Amino acid sequence: MKKAKKVITPILIPTCYHYLLVALLAGIVYSNTLKADFVYDDRFFGILQDLDYCRWKLQKTPTFRPAILSNDDVLGRSTWSSLVTTNDFWGNPIRLEGSHKSYRPLITASFRLQFEWHGLKSGLFHGVNLLCHIFNSLLVLKLARQMKVMSDDVSLFSSLLFACHPITSEAVCSIVGRADLLTTTFILLALTSHITSSNTIRTIFLAVLAVLSKETGIILIPLVVAYDVLYKNPTTKQFRRDITNHLIALSIICYLRLSVNNFQSPKFSKNDNPVAHDPNLLTRALTFLYLPIFHLKLIVFPKTLSFDWSMDAIPKVESILDSRFILAGICYTVGVKMIWELFLGRSQDRDSESYKKNNAVLFLLGFLTIPHILSSNLFTYVGFVAAERVLYPNTVAYCILLGYGVDVVCKRFPTINPLPLLILLLSLFSYRTMQRVDDWKTEESLFSSALEVNPTKAHMNLGFVFTTQKNFDLAKFHYQQALRRKANLADAWYNLGILTSKTNSTQEAIHYYQKALQSRSNFAAAHLNVALLLHDANQLQKAFFHLDACIQNSGDTLKSYRNHRKTQATCAYNKGRFLQKSGDFHVAIENFKLALEIIDGAHFEHTSSVLNSLGTCYNELGDVASAERYFQMAISENHVNSFLTMAHLKIRQNQSYEVERLLQKAMTLAPESVTVIQNIALAEYHMQNYNRSLLFYRKALSLNPSHVESLQGIANLLQESQNYAESEIFYRKIMEILPDSYSSHANYGAILHLNQKYEQALKAYDTALILNPNDDVARENRQKVMRILRRKRNL
Repeated sequence: MKKAKKVITPILIPTCYHYLLVALLAGIVYSNTLKADFVYDDRFFGILQDLDYCRWKLQKTPTFRPAILSNDDVLGRSTWSSLVTTNDFWGNPIRLEGSHKSYRPLITASFRLQFEWHGLKSGLFHGVNLLCHIFNSLLVLKLARQMKVMSDDVSLFSSLLFACHPITSEAVCSIVGRADLLTTTFILLALTSHITSSNTIRTIFLAVLAVLSKETGIILIPLVVAYDVLYKNPTTKQFRRDITNHLIALSIICYLRLSVNNFQSPKFSKNDNPVAHDPNLLTRALTFLYLPIFHLKLIVFPKTLSFDWSMDAIPKVESILDSRFILAGICYTVGVKMIWELFLGRSQDRDSESYKKNNAVLFLLGFLTIPHILSSNLFTYVGFVAAERVLYPNTVAYCILLGYGVDVVCKRFPTINPLPLLILLLSLFSYRTMQRVDDWKTEESLFSSALEVNPTKAHMNLGFVFTTQKNFDLAKFHYQQALRRKANLADAWYNLGILTSKTNSTQEAIHYYQKALQSRSNFAAAHLNVALLLHDANQLQKAFFHLDACIQNSGDTLKSYRNHRKTQATCAYNKGRFLQKSGDFHVAIENFKLALEIIDGAHFEHTSSVLNSLGTCYNELGDVASAERYFQMAISENHVNSFLTMAHLKIRQNQSYEVERLLQKAMTLAPESVTVIQNIALAEYHMQNYNRSLLFYRKALSLNPSHVESLQGIANLLQESQNYAESEIFYRKIMEILPDSYSSHANYGAILHLNQKYEQALKAYDTALILNPNDDVARENRQKVMRILRRKRNL
């Protein structure tokens, strides 16, 4: 007698705990994301500026995409209406030719509300993303059960797999990935609610929310229509009415969304999408046909992942004999055959189990492929070759399909216990996801993780990271590595210019900036920095050429329009400063006003400095009324220097009652500023409050004993008060700090002269005359000392 085969009974987990398990797993594997910083697209790789000249020190290494940290829409520097009606996701006017055309006001609004609530606390931004992912994982469990193609235990596996799938890590860990998270939320809400109870208005409302979260949300209505076509009776009036309403709504949403773009397609650089710029049609076609299979491979085998797949991370497919194209051909053939058999294999009975299961698989296959169509480059070019976060909704369908496959195997081979294998798969995926969460914690770890996948981009970004860490040698190494692989990287050349300018290698820095301009002629920041260096080198004509080149480029075709305009304003401001120093006040005023015109009311860090400079120029021209008007405007922006300049102006007008108020405000704004305290001391001196002046000079020197302006002020004050002995101490200190300054030696000689230390005074005058043979005052004082010494020797 044959022994009966033992049927393996799976370990059953009570259904009431399934949702809790899914939420726990998603929360555990992504818990470390709460400790992560703003990274990559979340932040704008900052531009540091020198307060004296607005000299731009650092430039973002890859591209200008300030999604959060320097997005005026997020930081509340722009109106809510501009966020909704005029700006793209990155804060630039969406109707410009160079706009990214990403219109996601719901996501930007969520960032802005969070900023207003808790500021720039990265952990809380990441926390919202994590909550979205947990909620989506629960919706996946609900959808898997509604599909009715597997047991409850296997549907639990599908949702657990989604909760810990490594391919979801970019969408969850990158704060800007909230667009993909929230879009998927609305899609899943629409599908699960539609399957439970059809409601056209609710579906259209959720579709609008999905599209306002990200462009891929447009697939929501096609997915609902696909479900109705597969599951509902097409002969009923209700079916035809629902389909018609959905298609009309889809057409209206598409039209409105395209009208926001001004019916323009976005344009992307060759570095973002090199395949789209390849002149060979066959290469473009073969590569784009392979990319969906590449994305599928990322979902199925998520071992090799990267923050960026641009540039040459994915080699182009240039021949039909390429193994990758052959693989793609096999996958497409198998896919078409599977879909064909599912259609033909359906029972004629719409209520039968096999009919419903075939339809469920067909629907899930549609859910797996439809979201990828918009980003496949097959219909319109997008700003990437491959991207992990766009696969977030596709992964929903993949996990449910894999669960269905497990269920089929379990039913066909009831003696096989799949539990150990499923636990192993969940463990491996959870471990890989936690690795990626750690990679996404900091920019250094994120970019380092991609050195093997996308070395050019990774090296370039690491160069920036090490620059911010002031590890300049390592930064230079990474920039050079990036340029060795791709010589036309304008950002890398630019940042090399910054690094070399820090070491006072002016000519080398100019060379690097010029290389950056050869790669990108409209690189505004490069024009600005090379102009500043040329000005320092006294090559004024060339400096003004580059400033004008920057100012005259509109930047309408640039992705970084807002930042380009700020750089233009900085160029106009610097040009005005140079002209102001040379005494050309009228033309300087024109450039300062041009800077304000370029900004046109937008947030600009140096608006108050521009206004203060305008006031200074008008004051030099004797137009006191205009000077006061601009000083008042600068004061309204709490510009410290304007309070000080206005105070000195009021002193000259004998309005001492106003002076005290202005000085107190300056002191309130910058109580520890040596410059502010020194200016207050100077103002008190001009008002003949010598004791108070002396007090403030001493306070300034207690904060910075080597502050030359304070040393000179107190030395002069003590000299005028005939306290020559103490004055000598301060003049000597100035001479020690400025040994190459002829005036420091001349002044020290003069105080020694007054203190009757003639031999030392003679040496000080001699040194001053060596440094500046044309100093007539020092020569005359030296002659006086010589006469005194001769008389003494004669006696």
